[in-house]
Amino acid sequence: MRILIVGAGIVGYNLAQELSQEGHDIAIVDQNSERIRRIADTLDVLAVEGNACMPSVLIKAGVKSSEMVIAVTEKDEINLLACILASRFDVPKRFARLRNKEFSNQNRVFSPEELSIDQIINPGQIIIKTILQILETPGVVSVAEFADGEILLREFDVPEDAPLSGKTIHDIRNITQMDSFLIVAIVRDGELIIPKDQDIIQAGDRFYTLVDKEFLPFLLPMLNRTMDQVEKIIIYGATSTSTQLASILEKNMLDVCIIEPSREKAQRAADQLKRTVVQHGSGTDMDLFNEINMKDADFFLALSHDDENNILSALLAKKYGAKRALVITHDPEYLPILDSIGMDITINPRLITVSAILKHLRKGRVMSVFKLIEDAEVMEIEVEENSSIANKQIVNIKFPKGAMIGAVLRKGEMLLPDDEVTLEAKDSVIIVALPGTIEKIEKLFGRKRSFLPFR
Repeated sequence: MRILIVGAGIVGYNLAQELSQEGHDIAIVDQNSERIRRIADTLDVLAVEGNACMPSVLIKAGVKSSEMVIAVTEKDEINLLACILASRFDVPKRFARLRNKEFSNQNRVFSPEELSIDQIINPGQIIIKTILQILETPGVVSVAEFADGEILLREFDVPEDAPLSGKTIHDIRNITQMDSFLIVAIVRDGELIIPKDQDIIQAGDRFYTLVDKEFLPFLLPMLNRTMDQVEKIIIYGATSTSTQLASILEKNMLDVCIIEPSREKAQRAADQLKRTVVQHGSGTDMDLFNEINMKDADFFLALSHDDENNILSALLAKKYGAKRALVITHDPEYLPILDSIGMDITINPRLITVSAILKHLRKGRVMSVFKLIEDAEVMEIEVEENSSIANKQIVNIKFPKGAMIGAVLRKGEMLLPDDEVTLEAKDSVIIVALPGTIEKIEKLFGRKRSFLPFR
């Protein structure tokens, strides 16, 4: 598959790296000479320096023979025009990252098709949905959904006094009525482990679990987590995303506050919101923290566009009593640092965007993709009628080492991957895979290499 990527920032680079490793023929365009030089030096792709709004630049990058264009620059206008030009060159499929909600909300003037776009990815909307899911689940570190929300992927810390601490995976599976969740990965000392029956859950671990949506409230007590209602939220940064989030939160919450260093942005947010208190001030103003009673905050959300200020304000908020802190960091290099200093939750919008795009690009009937640490992935794949694994028992399927089946969804019911379970056509299978196993899994599930049709 020949794919042209417009934009060589973090999203474009990660997509080019991922897709070229999978054997696709990749070209990438960007005006920034340093980015192009870096990609040319590190990746086996065609890197073209130039303005993607110019037809001549797209022709140089091979748009005439491309089967897909993915426009992920920092500017919506460039992404829009690149897709429009790609449609004029008869490129069959066109993706665009568009941040402005005018292009993706329900009240939009033009549909994606009218803009010559097959799939719009709006990172802000994904972030809002992710934060709302986090706020609903005490102790959760990261969230994802599969099978149209019927099966949840949740990452949790293991506190010292958690009932699960000290128990083996085998012990946990044998607990009464534990047929609705499964621990599919453990993060220990920064390393991701696909667990075996004899592995022991330890205090200080983080683990990923697949859980039936209805069972989630019963899982929390095993971690000594209760469904305490979040009552006070303080947000740093009056961005469009945080303002949209606040407008949702203020409908059901009495105490929502935004801190914004720019007086103009603070005033704009105050005009848009009804019940949210908007404070003009910095994220390091200790007097302001005392004034707004930071010690009573259930959650501090650092959502500005400045990574360093987000990190510093979240650390100070924790020091001043905020129970939990969530930080948005746009640079992925900050993620291991934040993990090492014990930040509760981190979100990287660019990696979220990569995951959302990969969902639509995977070979076979891949329906959803969620990236874990160390390039591991959780994938939801539909069993095709003519695939080699249809009507086979799990015990008889030669599964690659470094991957495991986490759950099977059949007609709305979650099944744990017992050896006796037979995979049937139309089953949704959720798989946890370490790097190097993804291509083998896709070959198992698909009789031919193809792209997921658009839905």
